[in-house]
Amino acid sequence: KKKKKKKKKKKMKVDYKSFEVEVIDDENHSLNSTKNLHQYKTVYCEESEFHSVSKHGIIIKEHGIEISSLIIHEFGGATTISDDSFIIEDDKIWIRICNKIYCFSIPNLELIWHKEFDFATNFSFHKLENDFIIYGEVEIFRITKEGEIIWRFEGRDIWVSVDGKNPFNIETDKIRLCDFQSNEYILDFDGKELE
Repeated sequence: KKKKKKKKKKKMKVDYKSFEVEVIDDENHSLNSTKNLHQYKTVYCEESEFHSVSKHGIIIKEHGIEISSLIIHEFGGATTISDDSFIIEDDKIWIRICNKIYCFSIPNLELIWHKEFDFATNFSFHKLENDFIIYGEVEIFRITKEGEIIWRFEGRDIWVSVDGKNPFNIETDKIRLCDFQSNEYILDFDGKELE
């Protein structure tokens, strides 16, 4: 029997206050094309669209009516949409795309800030106390909601596992890491190595 391939998510919907926030992996979006599935009100594209490897859209609706939308074209390590690719709170949405984090206001989706973090890719993005943890391919970051780095941690190799071990796990009071060479690390929430 052939094993079914796990399908990546193309979109996620979250209810926030009176709004419906939809986050989309819109990989076929082309700049200035009338054939796009969605015509976004704002487009963020710093390089040529031919260099973009990931294209993530955000659409905000109120009572079923779209009130704002945007798409980000980014380059770097490719990312898709998942539960841990965005965080919504305090009338803001933070979204990771490639090796960047963008922060937008809700509901008008005005850009508050955006920054590059990991050199390669930000695999996932998590809330930790009043801050965020970025699980990057090369480094782990703890950042403020304003994008300031509190600490960063790099291992002996990239944070990818080949032997089935979970390379990144936030526990009750620590962060457990495993690198490509199977070296294991335990950090406290201040970024200090415990083991």
